[in-house]
Amino acid sequence: MPDIDRPITILSIIREADNAPSFQTIVNRGNLNAEELPEVIESLKKQGLIFSLDEDAGKPLTLCRFLTPKEAQKAVDQMVADYLIELAGEGRLYFAYGANLNPDRMYQERCPGSHFLCRAVLEGYRLVFNRQTKQGGGIAGVERSPGDQVWGIIYCLPPGGNEILDGNQNRSEEYRKVRTVVKSSFGPLCCDSYRTIPEGSFLPGRRYLEKMSSGAQFFGLPQQYLRWLVSLPLSN
Repeated sequence: MPDIDRPITILSIIREADNAPSFQTIVNRGNLNAEELPEVIESLKKQGLIFSLDEDAGKPLTLCRFLTPKEAQKAVDQMVADYLIELAGEGRLYFAYGANLNPDRMYQERCPGSHFLCRAVLEGYRLVFNRQTKQGGGIAGVERSPGDQVWGIIYCLPPGGNEILDGNQNRSEEYRKVRTVVKSSFGPLCCDSYRTIPEGSFLPGRRYLEKMSSGAQFFGLPQQYLRWLVSLPLSN
């Protein structure tokens, strides 16, 4: 396995270990190569950083679920911190809160080779739709609002992914790129993100909101936030 993928793979395995993610969940959410995963899982198990559930004993690795032992939590936290510092220093962490929540859109269209790392929340802002698509519906943006929060996810971009995403986001006309601090299960993280250049107030279109809500559900954003998303009025 190339060294550059190993931090991402490890983070993908242990990010939700408290929830006992399955092998296939790790593969699907992280956009990982299933053939490369067993090697890393076995390495983490030998180090005592993860273990499979007792009821999964004797099952193939691909049918197992994984947890982090409490006594290994400090070592896991240090490993995570080291890898995240490395990835953040390379400018490869991207916070998505709009249509790029959708894994098909992100993995296949916007920035192939990206990987989901974790859920995160932007404090002190609220979700708005302050720019319009060519079809007439609103595009997601954020604006300052003390006490509110915007949920999203952090992707790790592949080398060169920033330039690819900049081009696909049509940054010069519709968005400006910012560095923002979000809260995650790994602690505060500094990520790149995109803010819409406001041009008014709009309602989201059905297809656009479906991309957001399906991604929010796929990546396990809080149910209260998901219910709020799907309750928003539509432009069509």
